[in-house]
Amino acid sequence: MNITDPAVAAALIGACATILTALVQLRLSWRRELKERERGQPITRKSRRGPVLAVFALMIAAAVCGFALSQYFVSLREGDRDALRTDLQSRLSEINATALRLEQTRTNERAQIESETHRADAARLGEEGAAASIVVGPCKPEGVPRDRQDCTEQSALRVAVCARIPAAASVKEIQLYTRLEDSQQAWADARVQAGQEAGQARFSDKPFERPDAEGSKQVCQGFVNWNREKTRLARILVKYAL
Repeated sequence: MNITDPAVAAALIGACATILTALVQLRLSWRRELKERERGQPITRKSRRGPVLAVFALMIAAAVCGFALSQYFVSLREGDRDALRTDLQSRLSEINATALRLEQTRTNERAQIESETHRADAARLGEEGAAASIVVGPCKPEGVPRDRQDCTEQSALRVAVCARIPAAASVKEIQLYTRLEDSQQAWADARVQAGQEAGQARFSDKPFERPDAEGSKQVCQGFVNWNREKTRLARILVKYAL
């Protein structure tokens, strides 16, 4: 039994008060009996039992009242506990809902940051451009004896130089470069225009596109080298925007 419990403490207080009241009643009855004896009045059995019965009745009443009082306090405590439990559950639900909202917000922010970073990277790559290059050997017309080879732009082999870019990208600029294979010339100095002849080599006038793997496409420019002795490098740089 926990004496610090409010219900138990209330019951003990009620019991002590009842016992104290009974003792007081017994003392008063005993003194009254002594006075009656001094006056010579007869003491009957009924008068002797009266105080005892009254005290016994008071003790029973005190026990009933103490039990009722303790049950009352217990019910109050249980009601408070139920209310507290309900309040705590409500607050826990609010905390969980807030945590879920914060987590969703962080997830959305992370996805937005990743998307913005991806777009920034894609934009930077588009500004830098996608490059590709090929090696084109000397002109060798098919079906013509080696000692009678007569290479022209029309008889030379035509190839395509293609750079891969995202399928959703739009082409902003195409830069074309060509130089001899053994040349030390910088690419920046080897830039040519579409349709411009450069040492018996030329890029076609117009580019064309063709589908590539999923999510990408190729931007191509035709190239021809009709030099019978020199191998050339052809390079394309495609700048694009998403």
